[in-house]
Amino acid sequence: MKLSLKNVKYAEHASQETSNFVAELYVDGKPFAIVGNDGIGGCDYHHRHEKYGRSHSEWHEELQNLYKWHRENTTYETEYDPRGYSEGSLDITVGELLDDYLTTKRVKSLMSRSMIVFEKDDPKGGYYKFGKKKYGITEDKMGWFRNQLWERFKDNWICLNFMPLEEAVAFYKAN
Repeated sequence: MKLSLKNVKYAEHASQETSNFVAELYVDGKPFAIVGNDGIGGCDYHHRHEKYGRSHSEWHEELQNLYKWHRENTTYETEYDPRGYSEGSLDITVGELLDDYLTTKRVKSLMSRSMIVFEKDDPKGGYYKFGKKKYGITEDKMGWFRNQLWERFKDNWICLNFMPLEEAVAFYKAN
């Protein structure tokens, strides 16, 4: 079962205890629900997507099956359970999808304006931003920029801009 979010609208300023958002939830590539949260704590809400194509009772039954499947088949790490993990939930999965969406959006934004460089052995895990406009970095000057990185960091650097987006996002999240 593959879940994805589309048409995400996120309001950071209105997020208090939980993320304030609304999005379309797709199950196996098909529209299923409008999912969201008011950002003041509590569970996500789900409404049948207008393009779902089946009755409301069939949709509700499928929603209950999604809740059950996530409870039985997913887990997440937690320090509050002696086992070290707890049963997953549809809300947690949607929250992870939202986090992935927001992180991808942030990395795209950073990379569009700057060259993002991590030092491999930096214990703090920070990164450098070299503004493309400030340093005159254009597509035809990428070789020059790579040489500048080599001179400054030797082989101790990783530049997100030289990676495929999915790999850059994964590296950003990990570091």
